[in-house]
Amino acid sequence: MEKMAVNVRRYLIISSILVLAASAAGCGSGGERPGANGGTIATGGTTATGGSTGAAGILCPPGVTPSSAEITNFSSTEWNETTDKFGTGNTLGGIFSYGGAANAGSTMTSTVDTTNQALVLSGSVTAGDYSGGGLSFDECVNASAYSGVQFTLGGTTAGCDLIFDVQTFDQKPSGKNQVGGCTGSCYSFPGTKLTTTSGVVSVPFANLSGGGPLVVATAINDEIVGLQWQFQSPAPVGDGGQLGCPNINLTITNVSFVP
Repeated sequence: MEKMAVNVRRYLIISSILVLAASAAGCGSGGERPGANGGTIATGGTTATGGSTGAAGILCPPGVTPSSAEITNFSSTEWNETTDKFGTGNTLGGIFSYGGAANAGSTMTSTVDTTNQALVLSGSVTAGDYSGGGLSFDECVNASAYSGVQFTLGGTTAGCDLIFDVQTFDQKPSGKNQVGGCTGSCYSFPGTKLTTTSGVVSVPFANLSGGGPLVVATAINDEIVGLQWQFQSPAPVGDGGQLGCPNINLTITNVSFVP
C-alpha cells in the first residue's frame, strides 16, 4: 500500500508539472490545445449567456444550425482534397493535430485516408504527456436539436487513454483562423474518457464534464466549434512507473450528431 501511495503521489506531481508547462506554451498545429480532461487550464473564458463575438465577427451562441446530422464520412463528397475541408451542407471545417507539453517529445499528425475514408491520427505520447487532433468547424455550430455525437473508431491508441472533447466557443481563443470567443484562461473543453477505442462510439452531451462555465448539455451543444480526440499517458500501475504510448494510429470516420 505504501508503494502504491508513492506512485500515486509521483503521478500527481508529474501531471502538475505538465499542466504548468502546457499553460505556458502553445501546443500543436492550428492553435489547438487540450481540453478539460487534458490537464491544461480549467478556469476562465467568456460566458455563453447572450453570446459573444469571435473571429470574423461570428456571434456565438446561437451559431449555425446544421442542415443534417451528418458531419463527415470522409468520402469524396464529404472531403475536399483541394481545399482540405470536410463536411456536408453548412457544417464545414478542417482537420488539426497538436503535440503535448513543451519539450516533452510527444507528436501527432492528422491526415485523411481517402482510400479507407477516414481521419488518421498518428504519433506518440511520452510518459506523463498527451497529444491529439480532430475536426475544427469554420463556424460556430448550434447542435441543440441533437443529443450527442457519434463516430466510428479503428486502429490503435498504443495503450494511451483516449479522451473525447467538444471544443466550445467560450473556451477557444479568438484570433487568426480561430473560431472562438475566449480572451482569458482558455482551452477547458467539456469531455469524457472513452471506454472503447474501436467500433461505433456514441457520446451524449449529457455525459461530458468540465468545460469552464459550461456545466450542462444545453449550454454545450449550442456553441460547438470543434471535436477532438486526445491521447494521454495512462496512470502508473504498480511499481513500473508511468509509460509512454509509441506508434499511435487511430482512424475516425462516420462522424455525426445524434438525434
